[in-house]
Amino acid sequence: MEIKGTLEERVSKKGNKYTVLVVKLTDTLEKLVFLEQSEIELLKLREKNSR
Repeated sequence: MEIKGTLEERVSKKGNKYTVLVVKLTDTLEKLVFLEQSEIELLKLREKNSR
């Protein structure tokens, strides 16, 4: 099974910035996954090394 997701920086209703993993379940449905800072950094490193 392959699941597509993107790491996005968003702004909350209160104006705070946050990073979230957005997983596309279907064309119209997405799941937001809130990660710890260390998990976010690992994903950024993986993407940087794959270029």
